Amino acid sequence: MTETLHVRWKPGTLDTLLVTSPHGTLEWNALIFERVHGRDAMSELYLKGRTCVTREALPARHSTARRVA
Repeated sequence: MTETLHVRWKPGTLDTLLVTSPHGTLEWNALIFERVHGRDAMSELYLKGRTCVTREALPARHSTARRVA
């Protein structure tokens, strides 16, 4: 089973991303995102300002994701 992550830049930053999943929204460093999802996803982020990637779904349990406004 997979889940979709919606990724965009955090306003006012050059290296921080807001990653929204079904479990909530997290802040990720852009370098970590590139290592995990590759240069193609990062290129799309630079060109469009947002992207969607898929990954294996996490096991269902209580969410520890921190909500970001």
